[in-house]
Amino acid sequence: MTETGKRPAPWPLILLFASFLVPAAIAWTMFFTGWHPSGTANHGDLIQPPHHLEGELRDIDGAAVDRNRFRGRWTILMVHDGACAEACIERLRETRQVRLALAQNADRVRRVLVLPAGAEPPENAVLEDNQDLRVVFGENPIPDAAHGGNGMSLSLMDTRAYRMMAYPEPLDAGGLLQDLKKLLRLSNIDLERLQGLSEDD
Repeated sequence: MTETGKRPAPWPLILLFASFLVPAAIAWTMFFTGWHPSGTANHGDLIQPPHHLEGELRDIDGAAVDRNRFRGRWTILMVHDGACAEACIERLRETRQVRLALAQNADRVRRVLVLPAGAEPPENAVLEDNQDLRVVFGENPIPDAAHGGNGMSLSLMDTRAYRMMAYPEPLDAGGLLQDLKKLLRLSNIDLERLQGLSEDD
């Protein structure tokens, strides 16, 4: 026979609250400290905050480039500080292979090469080998970029034309491919076209 007025032990209630609160506390701690499990880490460096290209860009024919033309697909953005010579051509080859490795998703990714205003465009043979490539010209379109010893800087732009991930030199092409596969898997390109392309920046 139990004693009258004796309260039941509070442990079941405490354990119930803990089962909800502890996982949430761990998740918030991971989020605010930037910690990620090693198996899910990005190969590129996240750009905070993401941002558009700066300054005026022009096509090979001299026409001004509308920044909105970069929207709607993921973009491998390559910026070179000189004419497209040996190192630049090698980078074009690597990124072409990355794009082709995406198979049926290749058309969701474009490649853009930015050269300094007044630089010579790539030779016709290079353009023939990279028919999906868009070449534009501009001065200092990404002021925060750290060009490698080969004069190249590579980053990813999302489907709203924001630079959101940068890749250090030398380029880890396999890591870039893995990041793109993950981004394409997680993104809903059709929804972003419907909702994003008509929104103001």
